[in-house]
Amino acid sequence: MKATDLRMEHGLETPYPLQPCQNYFRLEGWAIALGADQPTRVRMVIGDQVFPPDQTPEREDVAEKYPQDIYARQTGFEFVCFLPFGNHWGTLQASADGQNWRALRTMLIPVSSHPLMGGFEPMGTGGVVTAPIRAAGWVWHPEFAIREVGLLMGNIEVPLDYGLPRPDVGQRFPDQPGAAYAGFMTKENLPRGEGALRLQVTTDNGRTYFLPAEVTAKIKEGAFTAPRQAPEMWELPARVRPTANLATPAHVELGTTNILFVLYGDFTSNSAYHVTALANQLIERGYDCVVAVPEHAETIGAQPDARFLCIEYAELARLPCFYRDRKAPSLLHAWTTRESVRLFSQAVSQRFGSELVIHLEDNELVLLAHALRLPPEEILKLPSADLDRIVPPSLSHPERAAEFMAQARGITVITKKLARLVPSNQPHCCFWPAATAAFCPQERNDALRQSWGIPLADKVIFYHGNVHESNWEEVRELYRAVQALNASGHPTWLVRTGRDAATFTREIAPLIANQLIELGFLKRAKDLPPLMSVADYFVQPGEPGAFNDYRFPSKLPEFFAIGRPVILPRSNLGHDLIHRQHALVLATANAATIAAAVRELNADPALVARLSRGALDFAAERFSWSASADTVLAFYQSHTSLPSPSDRQLAAAALLTRTISRQENRA
Repeated sequence: MKATDLRMEHGLETPYPLQPCQNYFRLEGWAIALGADQPTRVRMVIGDQVFPPDQTPEREDVAEKYPQDIYARQTGFEFVCFLPFGNHWGTLQASADGQNWRALRTMLIPVSSHPLMGGFEPMGTGGVVTAPIRAAGWVWHPEFAIREVGLLMGNIEVPLDYGLPRPDVGQRFPDQPGAAYAGFMTKENLPRGEGALRLQVTTDNGRTYFLPAEVTAKIKEGAFTAPRQAPEMWELPARVRPTANLATPAHVELGTTNILFVLYGDFTSNSAYHVTALANQLIERGYDCVVAVPEHAETIGAQPDARFLCIEYAELARLPCFYRDRKAPSLLHAWTTRESVRLFSQAVSQRFGSELVIHLEDNELVLLAHALRLPPEEILKLPSADLDRIVPPSLSHPERAAEFMAQARGITVITKKLARLVPSNQPHCCFWPAATAAFCPQERNDALRQSWGIPLADKVIFYHGNVHESNWEEVRELYRAVQALNASGHPTWLVRTGRDAATFTREIAPLIANQLIELGFLKRAKDLPPLMSVADYFVQPGEPGAFNDYRFPSKLPEFFAIGRPVILPRSNLGHDLIHRQHALVLATANAATIAAAVRELNADPALVARLSRGALDFAAERFSWSASADTVLAFYQSHTSLPSPSDRQLAAAALLTRTISRQENRA
């Protein structure tokens, strides 16, 4: 048998999606060409670089799995590849003869940057500077050249000199030439004023870093320096976060236009995209928004367009410090009734007196039933004590959720059917999510397809989103559809992004291992649209029922905005689409019906063209974050005390929008 005809098998021990590491990538596993007359060889191809394995350990487990293969023990590999900062595409390849190489796995390889290095010379007493002294220290970045350095004292900018000799730093980092000239010192003594001291550093690639001094200035005597221009213009999220030594007064006034969004998960959750878009729209309208997450505020990086500051629940005592007027939120919008959100929202209301609005985006009882593996009707029969014991903080408690909604001034919902779950005496409004401007019509990217080893004649289905207990079975149907299409002579690939449950990766992904490209978790706004351009079709699997009828999959507006045929069930959005004009709307989108729909599209180019145009037309007509924000804002103003912004706040918002536009244009 020719080497090219041998069956290849492989396994990876490195968890996927890959986690960023500083300047290197590690991959461990095994690969075998069954029946080869020599040991199987492997390599990693990353861009135009080819990496051999660093080690090839013996694999007793593979030998036990393939006892008839004499080279099964010699199949292990460990790669350690040093790479520059950024995202890279890599392909694990194997060969039975050292000449003909076959792609086993294509993957996204994230490589993180080094952190900023530096420090301030000691100053002040007990974390406070009271005398007008000169601040000094050193700072450098081991990977990027520094373009600009400035010292901020609250909202005052203090000029300084940078590039001063620091031989002590050079001795500590002898392999970094720039370290010996990493010194800085303010040109004059610190001026009169108050505020946290921090160094703002901009690198030549446009990244901004902050180096905190861990001290606060309270200088009552000395020169006066005017604050920076536009003190009303709040900072972008990559900028300064309030430092730990800023205390909240015992009694805090409400900031009339301050809004707090409370998320149940971090900024990698699908709901975070909705909150980010809505908060950005409200900021443009003159409001000041902060978003609270249970933990991992650093995941704000998954929302590169965010214009707000974020906090973790544990920072509640300092919440006013995150608003530009140092006042409390007058309104909080709780993103679902989940226990963690409920408890934090009630703590906010009790502490500050903020008014409450709640958002619903799922049938929470069904999600709880999936997690507990109990029928919904049985859950509702359980005593309160049992519910208190078994309902996790990440899900909704049936009794507590009802009490929580009764406390709200109003409820927003993502689908009309969710209004059935709103208490009869509560006002409510429905708004749809939309796609951001980054999602726009895309020509098919054949160059990227070929780089992944996908033949031009094959079809590609793209699906982005996490797999969890509630959608596990329906996403499995998508995999089975791809399996059936390939078995019936319709070569089809599935390109996936998102995080999957471990059991799904282990049990379902192997069904189409040779036709599957997994890209892991990606930032939606920045990374997804170019990748989605490889697709021929988009598919949302599922069926009508208590789960799908009440939700609105976040990916749907993005599917339609790209301009490809969309296949989906007659549930949620499916009720508002015209079958065979806007999309193929199936009674149930399971393996058999999805495969049949793809075969129909493959045979009818005119239908493909009509559905591509129809998707774009529907997106332009029905999906708009601006219109949704207008709906939500009108609801706020009808049912809460939230006023319209002042002329000064509107002017600051307009200045912020212009500034961001200029920054985006330069980028």
